Amino acid sequence: MAFREKIAWVAFLSTVLIWGAFFVILVQIPHEARGLAMLGPFIAATIAQAAVMIVAATVWAIGAPKEANAPADERDRAVGRRATGIAYFTLILGVAAVIVWLHFGLHGPDTIFALAGAFILAEAVRFGATALGYRKGV
Repeated sequence: MAFREKIAWVAFLSTVLIWGAFFVILVQIPHEARGLAMLGPFIAATIAQAAVMIVAATVWAIGAPKEANAPADERDRAVGRRATGIAYFTLILGVAAVIVWLHFGLHGPDTIFALAGAFILAEAVRFGATALGYRKGV
């Protein structure tokens, strides 16, 4: 498995697991207690995601420094463009869903969490599409 594919898989899995746990915690907290109470878990999830990515990139870069430092080739750029297009569409749908949800009672801090969820979902889709693009050779 190539360096960039490994990074894409780690990014996808860590995003789903770490941010999935964050949103599981979020929905278990009563609506009235949300807001600043979720700042700690949000920061913890952000730091955990960064730490996982730094460790994975460092370990694999030490194992294959030439591959880690190689510039992106045409295949890498094509996979990235395709994954970004899919993720952008996902983000647009997520933001549109939040806008519709606003008309059906979404308010306060939940609006911010819904928008963050749309962004995080789009990033997970981008990482997953990238990993699958490498795996399938698209």
